[in-house]
Amino acid sequence: MHNLTAQDQLAKLLATEDVTVHHSVRAKTAFFDLVNRVLTLPILQYTTKEVEDMMTGHEVGHALWTEMSEWQKAIDEEKIHKQILNIVEDARIEKKIKRKYPGIVKSFIKGYGTLLDKGFFGDGVNHPYKLSLVDRINLHFKLGHTAAIPFNASEEWAVKAVAEAETFEDVKRVSKMLQIDHTEILYGKDHEWEIGDGESDGGGSTTSDEEESQKSDSQKEADDAGVENAPDAADFDPDKHGDLDDDEFSTEASFENHMEDLVDTKSDEYVYFDLPKANLKNIIVPYKQIASDLHEYIPTAIEKSGIHYNKFRRDSQKIINYMVKEFERRKAANQHRKVSIAKTGIIDVNKLHSYKFNEDIFLKNTIMPDGKNHGLVMLLDWSASMHHHLGNTIKQLLNLVWFCEKVNIPFEVYAFTNAYQQTHMHRILGDKEKDENAIRREMLSISKFSEDIGTVRLGGGHVDFNLLNFFSSRMSARDIARMAKALYAIGYGIDHRWEADYYRMENQLHEYSLSSTPLVEALIAMQSVIPLFQKTYKLHRTNFICLTDGEANTGWESVYTPEGYKGGRLDGYAVKGVFNDPLTRKVYHMDKLADYWARRYERQVVLLIRLLRDRYGVNTIGIFLDNQSKGRSVRRKVLEHYLGWYSTNKEAHAKVRAGIKKNGFATITNAGYNEYYIVPAGSTEIQDGGLHGVDENTSKSKLKTAFVNSQKNKFGSRILADKMLNLII
Repeated sequence: MHNLTAQDQLAKLLATEDVTVHHSVRAKTAFFDLVNRVLTLPILQYTTKEVEDMMTGHEVGHALWTEMSEWQKAIDEEKIHKQILNIVEDARIEKKIKRKYPGIVKSFIKGYGTLLDKGFFGDGVNHPYKLSLVDRINLHFKLGHTAAIPFNASEEWAVKAVAEAETFEDVKRVSKMLQIDHTEILYGKDHEWEIGDGESDGGGSTTSDEEESQKSDSQKEADDAGVENAPDAADFDPDKHGDLDDDEFSTEASFENHMEDLVDTKSDEYVYFDLPKANLKNIIVPYKQIASDLHEYIPTAIEKSGIHYNKFRRDSQKIINYMVKEFERRKAANQHRKVSIAKTGIIDVNKLHSYKFNEDIFLKNTIMPDGKNHGLVMLLDWSASMHHHLGNTIKQLLNLVWFCEKVNIPFEVYAFTNAYQQTHMHRILGDKEKDENAIRREMLSISKFSEDIGTVRLGGGHVDFNLLNFFSSRMSARDIARMAKALYAIGYGIDHRWEADYYRMENQLHEYSLSSTPLVEALIAMQSVIPLFQKTYKLHRTNFICLTDGEANTGWESVYTPEGYKGGRLDGYAVKGVFNDPLTRKVYHMDKLADYWARRYERQVVLLIRLLRDRYGVNTIGIFLDNQSKGRSVRRKVLEHYLGWYSTNKEAHAKVRAGIKKNGFATITNAGYNEYYIVPAGSTEIQDGGLHGVDENTSKSKLKTAFVNSQKNKFGSRILADKMLNLII
């Protein structure tokens, strides 16, 4: 079986519109859903590319020009023999598809030639003189003139009539003519049809003007061609001419039987699925609510950590002011050049270490200074395993927020969690008489998403999932400061949980406690968050950063089909899931999304990241915190997941290891993101080292000297904030 994606693209091209292409082991032949514009193709066991292309072109021809309701009506009501109708209609639609796309003619010639060699048309093809006229018509129009299928002079009308059929009405008329002819021969009647006055000289006829005007269109066409033996479709009588066997014509019967054998009924079924649409109104917890709750739940922790927060805020001004200065300098340089060298948004990771004194850290591309707007959306893992480095992560996050706030870059920061709904519901359920299921349905209608046919089913039908909107460029300076103090207290408290007050703080977080990792649900929500964010701020470029220290532990387990729920993760292991994106018309095969061994929900994450890139042109950055690494090195086990076994791919491992040694992190390019950084846990600690005394007035030479002197601490120099600056500018 060949590449189904390539076959999909060919089908779409031939159909001259963005049709959706499905493949099914249950389909014996192709069929087209006119309402939903879905073309379903059978899955074949053994074919050549030419056979595949020929059959795809053939079925697209039916999709474009065969009206199935009219087809069925011709058979059921007008009693036209199905095989004859099929032969003539095939000739018509194949003529039209070859006329529309001349390049596919070779595929038809070679494709049918291959099937001929495999015996698809039966043994009679070796003795064509013994075949009926209809069988020979079938062979002639499928195999072409080079097959030299014989016809005598009295049969030329049939060849001409089939060749000239342009509409389905023509097809019905010609089919009736062939059916009349075949029936009369079958029952031994004289085949020398009388024309005009009922007398025939065997080679021509003369008719009066009155008789000429009474002839049907089909007779006139035959006479114009000098053919005298054509039956008149008007003489078709279902009772008289309709008594034929279902498999009357051997070439067509043989072809249909072989086609059934060609269909791969043992192949895994392809399941086509849709994604649910998130209800952001219920999913997102507003920042005002979060800040109010946290100041109510942990006031003591916020107060006790205040002195540490204030010091951190003061110390952060040095790097933030430098970031702002560098941002404004680059922005001004671009604005004052008629044609400037501007950033592509692709980081040259070999120069990341020199970010303090070297502005040339981007791959370059010449563009016009068009003042494009940039925005940033960040997605933060709020799971229990983040305990180990939540304090440093929050510090990095605050530096980024304060920078964006100063330079007026639109931004949104969300944390994904499944603790909020669960805890919130239990707090509401103080009265045991309340119907827990009813309340759950009301609260979780947001996360249930949808049970429409074809939509994936997340979890067990409901999902305890929310986005905590920690920060937003919509916030006032007061709101940002209030949230920053609360989050800093959480991070500081977890870092110092050995102190009694902070140990109690964790128990007081309630809905905002750390839980598990509903990353799949969060990325589904991002399919709605990102376009809304872009539209609101009229952005030309959007950066999306996802920071997590673990894999998604929930996702979709089945799809709701007309037959009921179809189990399996649709990732290619249990069921071959396929997503046809209705927005971009791109096709994503779940089993082909990752070129490495993807774990339980990893392919779902890759799909959703790819959709953000393909749908909205988002620059996607993934940061994975390797919390089990020792010091500042990434574990071999982690690298082997993406690069393959070390013993069989030492060169790739050595290259990534060199990057880790130089930059403090591993860069992976096959995880779905534009860039995916694996950061050792030891690299998240913030240290200023030799950068003490650096401010916005520091000269470049002194700044370079200070940076060189601080190389021993370069891994901890606000890694996350530095990366974000590189992305945004």
